[in-house]
Amino acid sequence: MADQLLNILLKGLLGQAFSSGSPRHRRRELVRGDVLCVRNGLSNRYGIWTGEVVILYGKSLGGTKKVHRCSLKDFLQESESCSVCVFPKTYGRMKKYQLPSPVSSIVMPQHKMWRWLEQAEKARRYKRYTHEETADRAERSLGKTGYTSSEHFAVWCKTGIAESHELEAMQDFWDKVIVY
Repeated sequence: MADQLLNILLKGLLGQAFSSGSPRHRRRELVRGDVLCVRNGLSNRYGIWTGEVVILYGKSLGGTKKVHRCSLKDFLQESESCSVCVFPKTYGRMKKYQLPSPVSSIVMPQHKMWRWLEQAEKARRYKRYTHEETADRAERSLGKTGYTSSEHFAVWCKTGIAESHELEAMQDFWDKVIVY
């Protein structure tokens, strides 16, 4: 009961704060199916807002990495910031619109070619699910394992493509550093 009350309060605070970002994406409250992102040390943590709780992939209270639910308060965990991720109509990177937190060098040509082909295949398969479909996909995944990260899970819920832009960016960095 206390968690539900706190979720309602935090949802209201976040909702009122969510008026920044591009004019096309302004709205005043979180919507079921929103993909949320919070800073978690050196990486980000992603989850799907269901209207009552956040569903994410990562360590649950039992310490097992799986898809699980948590309160909005637990998801925020005193993070520096929280963002709502907005996905383009066609394949591409999501944009993050930040909310203030109320809780206070050589690359092998074959590799480049493979990446290009992989991007083309993702563009072909890309689908931006509605908020309701996104939340439903997250709820149907409760208890599942095997995602690389919370971003990997959240992006799959929204687009059907299991990928992590953060991990890809790290891979791009190391590809430039490592000499083949």
